[in-house]
Amino acid sequence: MSLSFISGENAEGLPLSEAVRAGDLLFVSGMVGFGPDGAVVSGGVTAETDQIMRDLSDILARSGTTLEKIVKVSVFLTDASDFQAFNDAYMKHFPGRKPARVGIVSGLTIDAKVEMDFIAYVGD
Repeated sequence: MSLSFISGENAEGLPLSEAVRAGDLLFVSGMVGFGPDGAVVSGGVTAETDQIMRDLSDILARSGTTLEKIVKVSVFLTDASDFQAFNDAYMKHFPGRKPARVGIVSGLTIDAKVEMDFIAYVGD
């Protein structure tokens, strides 16, 4: 099995790869809704989720896959009361079949309301 390490400006300066391809699977590191200025976008969990999904789409395109091939999502929220707003934003990006998902309420190392990581299929 071959491994490919994908790095971009979102992982710049951090001790991680944006994503790692192992065979036909792409493992995308945890993502927070950073804007172009490097700060977490304003607007709460909905805006953060939308920004994460835009950044994810870019990583997936550079890796030869799409949102439709996401198979697993891990979601970390800082506040359980944001769960419905998160779901509403999330469902806009997965209108068809839904990937497997786990949701955890926990503190984050960055001042954000949501962090997500992903596994995508990159094969045919």
